[in-house]
Amino acid sequence: MKSNYYHQLLPYLTFICALFQSFSVGAVNFVINQLPLHHPVDEPLYLVGSFNAWNPMDQKYQFQKGQDGKLYVYISDHLNAFEYKITRGGWDKVESTNDGKPKANRVFISENESDTVRIDILGWEDLAGQTTIVLESLPNSTPYESKFFVAGNFNNWRPDDLNYQFTLNQEGNYTLTLPSKISSFQFKVTRGSWSTIECLSDGKYRPNRVYDHKSKGPEQLIISIEDWEDVNKSEIWDLPQLTSYLLFHIVLLIVYFLWMNYKNHELKYPLLILISTFIILLFFSFSLYMPFKNQMGGVHLIHYLFIPILYLVISNVQDSIFRSYDFKKNIPFLYIFGLGLCIIYAFYLLQEETLLVIFLERLYPQMNLFIKGLFLILVVISWLQSKDHLEKYNTESLQGSVVKSVKKSFAFYQKYSLLVIVGYTIGVVIQVVNLFIEKEHFLYQDLSDKLIWYSTFIYFVITSAWVFRYHHTLEPIEQKSSYRKEDVTQSKELEEFIEKVTDLFEKEKLYTKQDLSLNDVSNLLNIPSHKLTKLIQQAYKRNFSELVNDYRVQAFTKRVLVGDAEKSTLLSIAYEVGFQSKSTFNRAFKKSTGMTPKEFMKKSSVKKILD
Repeated sequence: MKSNYYHQLLPYLTFICALFQSFSVGAVNFVINQLPLHHPVDEPLYLVGSFNAWNPMDQKYQFQKGQDGKLYVYISDHLNAFEYKITRGGWDKVESTNDGKPKANRVFISENESDTVRIDILGWEDLAGQTTIVLESLPNSTPYESKFFVAGNFNNWRPDDLNYQFTLNQEGNYTLTLPSKISSFQFKVTRGSWSTIECLSDGKYRPNRVYDHKSKGPEQLIISIEDWEDVNKSEIWDLPQLTSYLLFHIVLLIVYFLWMNYKNHELKYPLLILISTFIILLFFSFSLYMPFKNQMGGVHLIHYLFIPILYLVISNVQDSIFRSYDFKKNIPFLYIFGLGLCIIYAFYLLQEETLLVIFLERLYPQMNLFIKGLFLILVVISWLQSKDHLEKYNTESLQGSVVKSVKKSFAFYQKYSLLVIVGYTIGVVIQVVNLFIEKEHFLYQDLSDKLIWYSTFIYFVITSAWVFRYHHTLEPIEQKSSYRKEDVTQSKELEEFIEKVTDLFEKEKLYTKQDLSLNDVSNLLNIPSHKLTKLIQQAYKRNFSELVNDYRVQAFTKRVLVGDAEKSTLLSIAYEVGFQSKSTFNRAFKKSTGMTPKEFMKKSSVKKILD
């Protein structure tokens, strides 16, 4: 009886077991266990296979996000075996191997699988060719527990983008895998901000790294970080060779003028030009010094505006020499310069990262163009002002003997400075090309920057050489004397005046004093300087400098004719009679005698002395 009872239950038990087995196979869950790096998270995933005629976008088999954040889909059909793959909605977006090659169909067999199938997706065919960046070495100056990021043209140069942060692998190297769609790119490594960007070992700016992914499979890019801008220990004197040379060159000229002519106040204009040049160049050098640049923000950009200041200085020196200085002439220039200062101050108020992005990463060539355009406008205004004034100076009231040579020296300045302006203009044109035509070619902006700097370097060099060559012209030209009837001196007074001058110059040899000035003679004769000038003009028909030089030339020729040149050099004799330099001596000798010293020696039959 009991056995009959079990026989009756057996069919029911068999049916229940078969039903349970059937449900366990038909309700298999497929879960995405791993996605490839830089997977496009906003795109849906689909399970496709022989069970749905390989439809790549069957909504019935779309993966859905579970409570644990993972993607799930399940097969409700009673299938014991089938082939399948994962897509992102099309056969062009099907899964692949990790090197981007086609992947064989996956196979599901019920007796070999549990009720949950975990799937690792290694890659996508349409996103093949990933680039892995490996930080092979880091500098010793790297702060402890630093985080490292990649900033490039693929993420709008964000220095702290968490999607592009390096991770530490099992080998102890920091790595970052970029999406395969990023093939040709430019980038830099940062520690989370532009002030902590990588730089060269000497602390100087590192150009963007450039990489071109050429194969269809994965590639590895191994890089080494030389140093970081914020911790680099570069010294202020670590300057480019040209900058160092020019600074040293100008310092030597300043020392020369201070040492050789420290008592001659008339050389204040050459010194003013040289010192202005030195300050401008020094400020530019500071802008290359990384700690200064990082700490002062946009202030270092003001060196662009300092360069037109030198043009303005020389223009005002020119006005002063021709006795035509008027502050109102500088007002248009000062307005524009003030605008530039306001812009620089606005940059200073900006965050440091913003400035570095604009002027170092070159993302805003329009801003760079604006600064260079403003700079060029200032230079051109200064040059045109100087040129226009040179042509309009009224020289009728000035001593005619030196006006011609002074105009000639400033005309030379106009010519070479125009060539520099041409260089600046070409630099601005290249920046325009970079802005409107070749937007992705940063080399154009680099070329523009270098062209402007080298043009400025040439301008500084020629300006310092010009000051050295024509420093005797950089002093106010004496005005012609104008007399009224009541000021005309009687002949007896002139005779007494000539006697006093003769005693001073012929007996006391006052002309041998190298720094002799009009005020010195005025004090000795107890005659006001303005009256002394008139007396010299009436008595000798020349100005004070010409009179003194005539006495010196006469003294020189006398000593040469009596044989002193055989015991000493001609230049030594010239110094002994009061001349301060060889150029001044040659010019005065030619003007007084109508011939050069060499021609005089030949004519005097003492040519052998020259040999």
